[in-house]
Amino acid sequence: MAKTTDQRLQSAIKALKAGKHSQARKLILAEVKENPSNFTAWTWALEVAANEKEKRTIIKRILSLDPNHKGALIYLKNLNQLQVSSEELSSKPLTDEASPSKKPSRLGSLLLLPFRLLTSLPLSCGLIFLIAALAAGGYFYFQANSSFFGLLGANFDKIIVSNSYEKIASDDFYWEIQFEGQGKSKYIGTVRHVSPIRIKEFKILTHDILVTTADYSNPDIVDTSVVNHKFIWKSTNTEPLIGSINLIHAIPANKTIYQQLLTINDWDTVNIVGREIYSVKSYDMDDIFLGTWIDTGCNTLLVDSVTVLYNPDR
Repeated sequence: MAKTTDQRLQSAIKALKAGKHSQARKLILAEVKENPSNFTAWTWALEVAANEKEKRTIIKRILSLDPNHKGALIYLKNLNQLQVSSEELSSKPLTDEASPSKKPSRLGSLLLLPFRLLTSLPLSCGLIFLIAALAAGGYFYFQANSSFFGLLGANFDKIIVSNSYEKIASDDFYWEIQFEGQGKSKYIGTVRHVSPIRIKEFKILTHDILVTTADYSNPDIVDTSVVNHKFIWKSTNTEPLIGSINLIHAIPANKTIYQQLLTINDWDTVNIVGREIYSVKSYDMDDIFLGTWIDTGCNTLLVDSVTVLYNPDR
């Protein structure tokens, strides 16, 4: 029976990665029905849940098997917050939004707060505060998934591509792309890291996205980190891990895909499709060679489809 169970779950995972959602759902539901104590199968059941009611039922079952499961508790908390937010929005008077006497927004107040603090501090404290602010700014520059209102990143309005995407050019660089094959790859799973790639010579490379499934998406089982466009994972679990972990280096196929990538957050469930890239060579407009980006255990991808299947904060 154990072998049959493992084969069924692996087939379900394979079907889910291939985009065969209904087939994966059928296999996973059959597994949890036949083996209601299969904890791993219940975690995968969340990936194929049809609605919020079903998600809550699945989380309840996961917590009955492991009452302290951190991922399930976070998931349930986000569902409850989403429900409260929806109820507040539906009960909010429409006149509040357009009221001319409305006080400054909380966001505006927060943006002005650092400047008010800086002007109220002694000079030495102000310098310390300024250094801290610069350090924080550097962190957000390299970690925040944002184009900062279009001020950073590639300007896809000025990028020209060949029909085969083997050459891409901007107003100051051009890149030669070598693909691994003609087919496309699909990555479905939970995002445990997303950050911008800010390398001037390779500005068409826009994002690092760590996509995980099963055990690798559970912070109680696996710790993950991404440093210098490489990922690291570690686990104290002595049993073989189930699932997958992939770091995608994204090259958006167009401006729309780039804007969709900017909406991805940690813990989203995503479906990312694209063509695998082996290398990217960078040149300036004087044909001076600037360097080569080559995959070393990750997945550089020409992304032509992005779907956020589930966002716990929405």
